[in-house]
Amino acid sequence: MPFWGIRPVFLSLPALYPSGRHPLFRVAMHRPGSGSALAVARRPAVAAGPADCPGPHRAACHSPAGWRLTALIHRGAYLELFRAAPANVVGPGCHVLKRPIPRHTSAAFARAQIAREAQVAAAAAHPHLVSVLGSVGEPAGNLLPLLDGVSLRRLLEHRGAGGAAAGRPIGWALWIARQAAAALSQLHAAGWLHGQVRPQHVLVGPDGHATLIDLGQARRLNTMECSVDEWPVSSPEYAPPEAAVPRGTLSAASDTYALGVLLFELLAGRPPFQAADPKRLARAHRQELPDDLRAVRPGVSHEVSELVRRMLAKEPLRRPSDDELLRWLTELEIAELA
Repeated sequence: MPFWGIRPVFLSLPALYPSGRHPLFRVAMHRPGSGSALAVARRPAVAAGPADCPGPHRAACHSPAGWRLTALIHRGAYLELFRAAPANVVGPGCHVLKRPIPRHTSAAFARAQIAREAQVAAAAAHPHLVSVLGSVGEPAGNLLPLLDGVSLRRLLEHRGAGGAAAGRPIGWALWIARQAAAALSQLHAAGWLHGQVRPQHVLVGPDGHATLIDLGQARRLNTMECSVDEWPVSSPEYAPPEAAVPRGTLSAASDTYALGVLLFELLAGRPPFQAADPKRLARAHRQELPDDLRAVRPGVSHEVSELVRRMLAKEPLRRPSDDELLRWLTELEIAELA
């Protein structure tokens, strides 16, 4: 049975911007045209019936007109995800509705995230990038395809930590990284920075197909949105060195660095830098060199170790470009399969 294997981490950024100064608050709400096959007539929402939303969440599960919400998948800080089906279709449905939690104190920020995800998905369609099929309900939520798979984070946790990844084929890790790199390349070409590349945001299907998800906090490249003073980075484990310096500026190379951290973790079973204190972790990203992968994971070639080292370069200009990274990952993946 298809399963949306994601437990998104929705950050409490509105608390950092109580006056609405966060860049996402300035996003214009995006709605598809009335000609969209998924556009829903503007009628009052109807409450889901008992079969639509069983259990303790029944009272909070309200279906938008024309749709049934059949299961609560996840409720975060200010966004919630439901499995959904058209009202005239039998079964649990093959869509996901991602929408703001009704009457939440951070509703404005949640609506801005929903709008930004729709905007970015429309600009950068790619087989390895999550798609937004339409806008549904009031306040608007994004209708997404129900993807069959689990998050890369859950796969890593299932395998265990501290070297348990040694049983994972190196070629598989390169394959996952290449698919994510292809999605990032499309995003960057469309003028967007993902900004949250980490295992929680990579969905892996049973066939190994990887999908980069969660575009709600994507930033416009070459704008003030990429200033860490204007919009701080909130995931220190995968944050590039430039995110931890005053007046730092993020670029496409920042996503490359985060993908390098992810690839290191896939191969070594742990991230390159670990610390309980965020400040100490940021200092490690800025100043310390990662371990040589060949010493951590026997069997890793010099070429794979060198690629990860380049992706984790402290200076953004020393990291591979999108084209270089895709070519390098493809060649190494083929070499591993040979």
